[in-house]
Amino acid sequence: MLDPRFKEVLEFIDELGDDGVPTVRAKMAIKIEAYGQDVANLRNELATLEVEVGELQASVDAMSTALNEQSERRIDLVTEAQDAAVRAAMSGGGAGAARLRNEAQHTRNRIEEFGKDFDAESSRLAQAETVLESKSRAVKDMRNSIVRRLNTMSSLADRAGVEFGTEIMEQDAPQARPQRAPQQAAAPRAIRRRPRRVRVRRRKAS
Repeated sequence: MLDPRFKEVLEFIDELGDDGVPTVRAKMAIKIEAYGQDVANLRNELATLEVEVGELQASVDAMSTALNEQSERRIDLVTEAQDAAVRAAMSGGGAGAARLRNEAQHTRNRIEEFGKDFDAESSRLAQAETVLESKSRAVKDMRNSIVRRLNTMSSLADRAGVEFGTEIMEQDAPQARPQRAPQQAAAPRAIRRRPRRVRVRRRKAS
């Protein structure tokens, strides 16, 4: 889920300052938009790659199951060839022995052809597993790339939020500044006056 702040920041992508230059938050919005486009492209590629990995995984599983069955069949053929050879050796030199020897040789030929097919299928499976590992690693790397870009976008949104807060505070400062209540007139202080001293002048006798 994308950070809902991205949409808010993108609203300021065309914002210009008094000098006609994009503002700081406009520049951040441009960066966020670019990273957002990268994320969208990566997600489309990731969806396609995940489908390919799923199909390839199913193919590898089917090939592995078929190869296990062929391996068990190969063991059965080897056992049949060994039994035919033993029976041919124990039957003597008659027509029956010749037939058993032919059966043993025919089984060995089948084993040889089967072995070639088995080796070819094993090689195909190994190649498919290598491709699957490579594509799975690509899926992991692509997911990590998406996460890194989203983290970068969140960091830009955080910085944009700081810029928004700063500008808003600057714009609203005069209104937001609380007015100081007028001070009440101080009560008159009582002043103690000293009694005025009266100087008495005495008249000289004539």
